[in-house]
Amino acid sequence: MENILEEVLQNREPEALQQCLRKALSSSLHPLGKLLRTMMLTFQATYAGIGANKHLQGLAQEEVKQHAQELWAAYRGLLQVALQRKGQALEEEEDTEIRDLQVHRLVLPLILPSFYSELFTLYLLLHEKEDSLYSQGIANLSLFPDTKLLEFLDVQKHLWPCKDLTLTSDQRHSLVRGKCFLSATECLQKMITTVDPREKLEELERTYREIEATVSRVLGQEHKLPMDDLLPLLIYVASRARIQHLGAEIHLIRDMMDPIYMGGLYDFLLTALESCYKHIQRGDMHQLPSSRDFREP
Repeated sequence: MENILEEVLQNREPEALQQCLRKALSSSLHPLGKLLRTMMLTFQATYAGIGANKHLQGLAQEEVKQHAQELWAAYRGLLQVALQRKGQALEEEEDTEIRDLQVHRLVLPLILPSFYSELFTLYLLLHEKEDSLYSQGIANLSLFPDTKLLEFLDVQKHLWPCKDLTLTSDQRHSLVRGKCFLSATECLQKMITTVDPREKLEELERTYREIEATVSRVLGQEHKLPMDDLLPLLIYVASRARIQHLGAEIHLIRDMMDPIYMGGLYDFLLTALESCYKHIQRGDMHQLPSSRDFREP
Protein backbone atom coordinates (compact mmCIF):
# COMPACT_ATOMS: atom_id res chain seq x y z
CA MET A 1 0.00 0.00 0.00
CA GLU A 2 2.89 2.36 0.70
CA ASN A 3 4.17 1.84 -2.85
CA ILE A 4 0.70 2.42 -4.30
CA LEU A 5 0.25 5.71 -2.43
CA GLU A 6 3.74 6.88 -3.41
CA GLU A 7 3.02 6.10 -7.06
CA VAL A 8 -0.22 8.09 -6.87
CA LEU A 9 1.71 11.10 -5.57
CA GLN A 10 4.44 10.86 -8.19
CA ASN A 11 2.06 10.64 -11.19
CA ARG A 12 -0.31 13.58 -11.05
CA GLU A 13 0.43 15.24 -14.41
CA PRO A 14 -2.11 14.28 -17.15
CA GLU A 15 0.13 12.00 -19.27
CA ALA A 16 1.76 10.31 -16.28
CA LEU A 17 -1.62 10.02 -14.56
CA GLN A 18 -3.18 8.16 -17.48
CA GLN A 19 -0.29 5.69 -17.54
CA CYS A 20 -0.57 5.28 -13.78
CA LEU A 21 -4.32 4.61 -14.06
CA ARG A 22 -3.78 2.19 -16.95
CA LYS A 23 -1.27 0.21 -14.86
CA ALA A 24 -3.49 0.28 -11.77
CA LEU A 25 -6.68 -0.81 -13.56
CA SER A 26 -4.92 -3.69 -15.31
CA SER A 27 -3.45 -5.06 -12.06
CA SER A 28 -5.37 -7.67 -10.06
CA LEU A 29 -3.43 -6.62 -6.95
CA HIS A 30 -4.16 -2.88 -7.10
CA PRO A 31 -7.29 -1.60 -5.27
CA LEU A 32 -8.53 0.09 -8.46
CA GLY A 33 -7.90 -3.06 -10.49
CA LYS A 34 -9.79 -5.17 -7.94
CA LEU A 35 -12.69 -2.71 -7.98
CA LEU A 36 -12.84 -2.72 -11.80
CA ARG A 37 -12.87 -6.52 -11.90
CA THR A 38 -15.76 -6.65 -9.43
CA MET A 39 -17.69 -4.11 -11.53
CA MET A 40 -16.97 -6.08 -14.73
CA LEU A 41 -18.14 -9.41 -13.29
CA THR A 42 -21.31 -7.81 -11.94
CA PHE A 43 -21.97 -6.14 -15.31
CA GLN A 44 -21.49 -9.45 -17.14
CA ALA A 45 -23.81 -11.27 -14.75
CA THR A 46 -26.46 -8.58 -15.26
CA TYR A 47 -26.38 -8.03 -19.04
CA ALA A 48 -24.96 -11.22 -20.59
CA GLY A 49 -27.01 -14.28 -21.57
CA ILE A 50 -30.62 -13.97 -20.41
CA GLY A 51 -29.93 -10.37 -19.35
CA ALA A 52 -29.16 -9.32 -22.94
CA ASN A 53 -32.35 -7.34 -23.52
CA LYS A 54 -32.42 -4.35 -25.87
CA HIS A 55 -34.60 -2.40 -23.44
CA LEU A 56 -31.71 -2.38 -20.96
CA GLN A 57 -29.28 -0.62 -23.33
CA GLY A 58 -29.84 2.86 -21.87
CA LEU A 59 -29.43 1.57 -18.33
CA ALA A 60 -26.25 -0.31 -19.24
CA GLN A 61 -24.48 2.62 -20.90
CA GLU A 62 -25.32 4.88 -17.95
CA GLU A 63 -23.98 2.20 -15.61
CA VAL A 64 -20.63 2.12 -17.44
CA LYS A 65 -20.35 5.90 -17.09
CA GLN A 66 -21.24 5.61 -13.41
CA HIS A 67 -18.51 3.01 -12.91
CA ALA A 68 -16.00 5.39 -14.50
CA GLN A 69 -17.06 8.12 -12.03
CA GLU A 70 -16.77 5.71 -9.10
CA LEU A 71 -13.27 4.63 -10.14
CA TRP A 72 -12.22 8.27 -10.47
CA ALA A 73 -13.63 8.95 -6.99
CA ALA A 74 -11.63 5.97 -5.68
CA TYR A 75 -8.45 7.35 -7.26
CA ARG A 76 -9.15 10.77 -5.71
CA GLY A 77 -9.61 9.05 -2.36
CA LEU A 78 -6.21 7.37 -2.67
CA LEU A 79 -4.65 10.71 -3.58
CA GLN A 80 -6.11 12.41 -0.52
CA VAL A 81 -4.82 9.62 1.74
CA ALA A 82 -1.36 9.87 0.15
CA LEU A 83 -1.26 13.66 0.65
CA GLN A 84 -2.46 13.32 4.24
CA ARG A 85 0.24 10.77 5.09
CA LYS A 86 2.88 13.13 3.72
CA GLY A 87 1.49 16.06 5.68
CA GLN A 88 0.67 17.94 2.46
CA ALA A 89 -2.39 20.11 1.86
CA LEU A 90 -5.41 18.19 0.60
CA GLU A 91 -6.72 19.03 -2.87
CA GLU A 92 -9.96 20.98 -3.13
CA GLU A 93 -13.07 19.07 -4.10
CA GLU A 94 -13.62 19.04 -7.88
CA ASP A 95 -16.69 20.66 -9.38
CA THR A 96 -18.93 18.47 -11.53
CA GLU A 97 -17.73 19.88 -14.87
CA ILE A 98 -14.04 19.20 -14.16
CA ARG A 99 -14.84 15.75 -12.78
CA ASP A 100 -16.85 14.79 -15.89
CA LEU A 101 -14.04 16.03 -18.13
CA GLN A 102 -11.45 13.92 -16.30
CA VAL A 103 -13.71 10.87 -16.25
CA HIS A 104 -14.35 10.95 -20.01
CA ARG A 105 -10.77 11.80 -20.91
CA LEU A 106 -8.81 9.59 -18.50
CA VAL A 107 -10.96 6.80 -17.08
CA LEU A 108 -13.70 5.84 -19.54
CA PRO A 109 -11.34 4.90 -22.43
CA LEU A 110 -9.39 2.63 -20.03
CA ILE A 111 -12.37 0.75 -18.61
CA LEU A 112 -14.63 0.54 -21.68
CA PRO A 113 -12.91 -2.64 -23.02
CA SER A 114 -13.96 -4.44 -19.82
CA PHE A 115 -17.65 -3.79 -20.55
CA TYR A 116 -17.64 -3.48 -24.33
CA SER A 117 -18.73 -6.98 -25.37
CA GLU A 118 -21.94 -6.98 -23.33
CA LEU A 119 -22.63 -3.28 -23.95
CA PHE A 120 -22.22 -3.50 -27.74
CA THR A 121 -24.44 -6.59 -27.84
CA LEU A 122 -27.26 -4.48 -26.35
CA TYR A 123 -26.68 -1.83 -29.04
CA LEU A 124 -26.84 -4.57 -31.71
CA LEU A 125 -30.16 -5.81 -30.35
CA LEU A 126 -31.62 -2.32 -30.07
CA HIS A 127 -30.69 -1.31 -33.64
CA GLU A 128 -31.10 -4.73 -35.27
CA LYS A 129 -34.00 -3.71 -37.52
CA GLU A 130 -32.33 -0.50 -38.78
CA ASP A 131 -29.02 -2.29 -39.39
CA SER A 132 -30.84 -5.02 -41.33
CA LEU A 133 -32.35 -2.42 -43.67
CA TYR A 134 -28.94 -0.75 -43.95
CA SER A 135 -27.30 -4.07 -44.88
CA GLN A 136 -29.88 -4.58 -47.62
CA GLY A 137 -29.12 -1.09 -48.92
CA ILE A 138 -25.39 -1.88 -48.93
CA ALA A 139 -26.07 -5.12 -50.82
CA ASN A 140 -28.03 -3.19 -53.46
CA LEU A 141 -25.30 -0.55 -53.87
CA SER A 142 -22.58 -3.22 -54.10
CA LEU A 143 -24.07 -4.33 -57.43
CA PHE A 144 -22.97 -1.04 -59.01
CA PRO A 145 -19.49 -0.70 -60.54
CA ASP A 146 -17.58 2.35 -59.30
CA THR A 147 -18.46 4.78 -62.09
CA LYS A 148 -22.13 3.75 -62.13
CA LEU A 149 -22.37 4.19 -58.35
CA LEU A 150 -20.72 7.63 -58.48
CA GLU A 151 -23.17 8.60 -61.22
CA PHE A 152 -26.11 7.17 -59.25
CA LEU A 153 -25.09 9.23 -56.21
CA ASP A 154 -24.89 12.40 -58.35
CA VAL A 155 -21.17 12.91 -57.68
CA GLN A 156 -19.90 15.56 -60.10
CA LYS A 157 -17.86 13.91 -62.84
CA HIS A 158 -14.84 16.19 -62.44
CA LEU A 159 -14.44 14.72 -58.92
CA TRP A 160 -14.25 11.10 -60.10
CA PRO A 161 -10.79 9.59 -59.50
CA CYS A 162 -10.78 7.58 -62.73
CA LYS A 163 -6.97 7.50 -62.78
CA ASP A 164 -7.14 5.21 -59.72
CA LEU A 165 -8.90 2.54 -61.79
CA THR A 166 -6.21 0.14 -62.97
CA LEU A 167 -7.63 -1.78 -65.92
CA THR A 168 -6.59 -5.06 -67.48
CA SER A 169 -6.72 -5.49 -71.25
CA ASP A 170 -10.28 -6.84 -71.18
CA GLN A 171 -11.75 -4.41 -68.62
CA ARG A 172 -13.61 -1.12 -68.95
CA HIS A 173 -14.07 1.67 -66.41
CA SER A 174 -17.74 0.74 -66.20
CA LEU A 175 -16.93 -2.72 -64.78
CA VAL A 176 -14.44 -1.94 -61.99
CA ARG A 177 -15.65 -2.13 -58.35
CA GLY A 178 -14.14 -0.93 -55.07
CA LYS A 179 -11.12 0.95 -56.44
CA CYS A 180 -12.17 4.59 -56.11
CA PHE A 181 -11.43 6.37 -52.80
CA LEU A 182 -9.78 3.17 -51.59
CA SER A 183 -7.65 4.88 -48.91
CA ALA A 184 -10.74 6.58 -47.44
CA THR A 185 -12.63 3.28 -47.45
CA GLU A 186 -9.80 1.55 -45.58
CA CYS A 187 -9.77 4.34 -42.96
CA LEU A 188 -13.50 3.99 -42.32
CA GLN A 189 -13.16 0.22 -41.99
CA LYS A 190 -10.61 0.74 -39.18
CA MET A 191 -13.34 2.39 -37.10
CA ILE A 192 -14.52 -1.02 -35.91
CA THR A 193 -11.03 -2.19 -34.87
CA THR A 194 -11.04 -0.14 -31.64
CA VAL A 195 -13.48 0.22 -28.73
CA ASP A 196 -12.40 3.77 -27.79
CA PRO A 197 -14.98 6.34 -29.07
CA ARG A 198 -12.23 8.96 -29.51
CA GLU A 199 -10.17 6.60 -31.68
CA LYS A 200 -13.27 5.74 -33.73
CA LEU A 201 -13.83 9.48 -34.31
CA GLU A 202 -10.19 9.91 -35.30
CA GLU A 203 -10.62 7.24 -37.99
CA LEU A 204 -13.75 9.03 -39.21
CA GLU A 205 -11.76 12.27 -39.47
CA ARG A 206 -9.00 10.46 -41.39
CA THR A 207 -11.68 9.17 -43.77
CA TYR A 208 -12.81 12.74 -44.40
CA ARG A 209 -9.21 13.92 -44.92
CA GLU A 210 -8.54 11.07 -47.36
CA ILE A 211 -11.64 11.95 -49.40
CA GLU A 212 -10.48 15.56 -49.64
CA ALA A 213 -6.91 14.50 -50.46
CA THR A 214 -8.12 12.24 -53.30
CA VAL A 215 -10.30 15.01 -54.76
CA SER A 216 -7.41 17.50 -54.47
CA ARG A 217 -5.15 15.07 -56.34
CA VAL A 218 -7.76 14.61 -59.08
CA LEU A 219 -8.17 18.38 -59.50
CA GLY A 220 -4.44 19.06 -59.27
CA GLN A 221 -4.90 21.61 -56.50
CA GLU A 222 -5.98 21.77 -52.86
CA HIS A 223 -9.74 21.62 -52.68
CA LYS A 224 -12.08 21.94 -49.69
CA LEU A 225 -15.27 20.00 -50.31
CA PRO A 226 -18.58 21.78 -49.66
CA MET A 227 -21.11 19.63 -47.87
CA ASP A 228 -23.20 19.11 -51.01
CA ASP A 229 -20.17 17.37 -52.60
CA LEU A 230 -18.91 15.61 -49.46
CA LEU A 231 -22.10 13.77 -48.49
CA PRO A 232 -22.54 11.69 -51.69
CA LEU A 233 -18.83 10.84 -51.57
CA LEU A 234 -19.19 9.76 -47.94
CA ILE A 235 -22.14 7.56 -48.93
CA TYR A 236 -19.94 6.01 -51.63
CA VAL A 237 -17.15 5.30 -49.11
CA ALA A 238 -19.60 3.91 -46.51
CA SER A 239 -21.14 1.61 -49.10
CA ARG A 240 -17.71 0.25 -50.09
CA ALA A 241 -16.54 -0.08 -46.45
CA ARG A 242 -19.48 -2.42 -45.77
CA ILE A 243 -19.41 -2.00 -41.97
CA GLN A 244 -21.93 -4.59 -40.83
CA HIS A 245 -23.52 -2.84 -37.83
CA LEU A 246 -22.89 0.83 -38.59
CA GLY A 247 -26.03 2.02 -36.79
CA ALA A 248 -24.99 0.36 -33.53
CA GLU A 249 -21.49 1.83 -33.94
CA ILE A 250 -22.79 5.36 -34.51
CA HIS A 251 -25.13 5.28 -31.52
CA LEU A 252 -22.47 3.85 -29.20
CA ILE A 253 -20.00 6.56 -30.25
CA ARG A 254 -22.65 9.24 -29.76
CA ASP A 255 -23.53 7.99 -26.25
CA MET A 256 -19.99 7.38 -24.99
CA MET A 257 -17.91 10.13 -26.62
CA ASP A 258 -16.40 12.99 -24.63
CA PRO A 259 -18.97 15.85 -24.33
CA ILE A 260 -16.16 18.28 -25.19
CA TYR A 261 -16.51 17.18 -28.84
CA MET A 262 -20.15 18.29 -29.06
CA GLY A 263 -20.53 21.04 -31.65
CA GLY A 264 -17.03 20.47 -33.06
CA LEU A 265 -15.64 18.69 -36.11
CA TYR A 266 -16.08 15.18 -34.67
CA ASP A 267 -19.74 15.86 -33.88
CA PHE A 268 -20.25 17.31 -37.37
CA LEU A 269 -18.66 14.32 -39.14
CA LEU A 270 -20.59 11.84 -36.98
CA THR A 271 -23.84 13.62 -37.90
CA ALA A 272 -22.85 13.44 -41.59
CA LEU A 273 -22.12 9.70 -41.30
CA GLU A 274 -25.43 9.16 -39.52
CA SER A 275 -27.22 10.96 -42.35
CA CYS A 276 -25.47 8.72 -44.90
CA TYR A 277 -26.49 5.66 -42.88
CA LYS A 278 -30.14 6.70 -42.89
CA HIS A 279 -30.17 7.37 -46.64
CA ILE A 280 -28.55 4.00 -47.43
CA GLN A 281 -31.08 2.40 -45.07
CA ARG A 282 -34.03 4.04 -46.82
CA GLY A 283 -32.55 3.78 -50.31
CA ASP A 284 -33.58 7.37 -51.21
CA MET A 285 -30.28 8.36 -52.80
CA HIS A 286 -31.83 11.08 -54.91
CA GLN A 287 -33.04 12.93 -51.81
CA LEU A 288 -29.63 13.54 -50.27
CA PRO A 289 -29.36 16.14 -47.51
CA SER A 290 -28.07 19.53 -48.53
CA SER A 291 -25.57 21.72 -46.70
CA ARG A 292 -28.54 23.57 -45.15
CA ASP A 293 -29.24 20.47 -43.05
CA PHE A 294 -25.88 20.74 -41.29
CA ARG A 295 -24.33 23.35 -39.04
CA GLU A 296 -20.60 23.55 -39.72
CA PRO A 297 -18.41 23.60 -36.57
